[in-house]
Amino acid sequence: MVSSVPLSLLALGVFGLRSQDVAPEPEQPTVPVQVLSGPGDPALVEGSLRLDFGPAGFPVWVAPAEKLIFEVVIDLGLLGAGVGRVTLGSTVQRYVPGLAIPIEPDVPVLWAGTLMSAAEGRYLGYDLDHTLTTRFNPQAWPEVIHRDVQAGTENRRREVMIGMREGVALSSYRCDGHCRGCERREHFVEPTIPWRDDFHCKKCKRAGHRVWGELRVREVPSGSMDMLAAVWVARAFVREDGQSTGFTMVDKDRLWDVTLLRGDTRPIETPAGIFECTEVLLKSEVPRGEEEREFAGLFGIRGELQIWVHTRTGVPVLIRGRVPVGSLFDLGVRVQLERAQGTPAAFEGIASTR
Repeated sequence: MVSSVPLSLLALGVFGLRSQDVAPEPEQPTVPVQVLSGPGDPALVEGSLRLDFGPAGFPVWVAPAEKLIFEVVIDLGLLGAGVGRVTLGSTVQRYVPGLAIPIEPDVPVLWAGTLMSAAEGRYLGYDLDHTLTTRFNPQAWPEVIHRDVQAGTENRRREVMIGMREGVALSSYRCDGHCRGCERREHFVEPTIPWRDDFHCKKCKRAGHRVWGELRVREVPSGSMDMLAAVWVARAFVREDGQSTGFTMVDKDRLWDVTLLRGDTRPIETPAGIFECTEVLLKSEVPRGEEEREFAGLFGIRGELQIWVHTRTGVPVLIRGRVPVGSLFDLGVRVQLERAQGTPAAFEGIASTR
């Protein structure tokens, strides 16, 4: 159920206004002192930015220039079919609160971190170009901006923002959709019958015919995060010898209770080499009071997500799960590392092609 928000937030343009029309003024940074990793830890890249989410108990470390390229393979019995590539990456940039605000020499330097997932592929006539980005700002609102853009056979845009307003933890969500009979002439199409007038298209798949819907705002538990951040928490979870932890994840305008459980440690073979890895099981449940539904996570994986990460550094090496094929059955999918750059010095394989 969507919670009510204070009336004072309405006046600030948080609720009932489209964020492309009115951009709320950011509150002052809540993290005046940030932690950047130094050169002494081979399990981290120098200059990585530490972000803490409280309830998770394990940080997100954002590397300044990491790039991990994975092959996506669909399991077909004893065989596997490569269907695309996924790139996971991260960057760290100096935080600038606004273009009109100059950076003074005596103002402490703050940093923003960005996580990225870019998937490209084709399977059974379905084309996919799907990009997720999560930006972490050293400010109260929005502290997290998560964007989801898909092109190809299907086109869509989604945006989730998470942070604090007047001491209340909130998330806002908006998505685009077909405009359904608007009066924009650029959304009209020519008829195939000569004597008919131009008419508005119906449920076409053109990206240019989609418009932003209304902004939806709700209260969320403090320390809530998105799916990309959850994967990065799993990295620190293993590197810091975690056994189990839980937190709240925001997906669109819905919440999930997520649990990370430590599994076995063993060598994992990938096209990038053989790595000593530890399994992390990511399980999700619908919180009490929320509408029942099926979990759909990263790469369209349903249900439980299995992540194998390098035991010493937490770099993900293999991600496994199941994806639906229509409404009839599921297929196993594995996302396996092909090559990497910008990773910690301690990220070494037992037998590596790097």
